[in-house]
Amino acid sequence: MNSARAHLILSIVLIGVLCEPVLADEPSIAIEVFTDSMNPVANGTDGITVYYIDRIDRLQKELSKDLPANPEVAKQTALHRFQRMDNKLSHELENAANGLVQAMQYGIDRYPAIVFDGNAVVYGITDVRAATQRYRQWQAGEGRP
Repeated sequence: MNSARAHLILSIVLIGVLCEPVLADEPSIAIEVFTDSMNPVANGTDGITVYYIDRIDRLQKELSKDLPANPEVAKQTALHRFQRMDNKLSHELENAANGLVQAMQYGIDRYPAIVFDGNAVVYGITDVRAATQRYRQWQAGEGRP
């Protein structure tokens, strides 16, 4: 076998060994972020659930904007605006309602908050990477999350 062919075969074998996927030793963590439009999520949202819990309040403000002084006309105008709601907005409202229910079930009393596996909460940040680091430190017995 010539040396160029042996080098190519060795390179292919090394690439195969070095590029094998690395399996995590830890099981995946369920992460839920409870935030609002003023505190966007940082460092990734892939595979996590994000609840924008202020969306219902923002919709009420949007529906109420520039309503007429006459209560009946205002009611009809607001109803008309609500009926024009598209699927995206409907999904956002569903997300906000689900987030509020979930927050109540967890006992979350403020936001932003990041919940790990339904049993640990990191308050005050929306940086998923930083919160995950705090959670892992807490799991290792190095402090609170």
